[in-house]
Amino acid sequence: MFDIGMIEMFVIVVLAVIVVGPKDLPRLVRSIGRFVSKIRAMGQEFQSSIKQMADEVELEEVTRKLNEAVNIPLDDTDIKPDIKPDPAGKTGADEK
Repeated sequence: MFDIGMIEMFVIVVLAVIVVGPKDLPRLVRSIGRFVSKIRAMGQEFQSSIKQMADEVELEEVTRKLNEAVNIPLDDTDIKPDIKPDPAGKTGADEK
């Protein structure tokens, strides 16, 4: 995660023992652990809220598209059953 080698970790531990003292070191490690876990929880909460918002937007868009497709007005006058296809393949646009 931090890309720290064994020598660097040893130096950090020695400095922590010198600065904080051996008596208060466990309390410091616990409070750092709590802080890191709170930060991770906040990050996960942020990610889940962003994902939920994206899912809601996507769901609303799909719902809107489905409603538009369902509400297409069908007009019976558009259907012309008496028109037969031309066997020669000519259309009305070819007559010009």
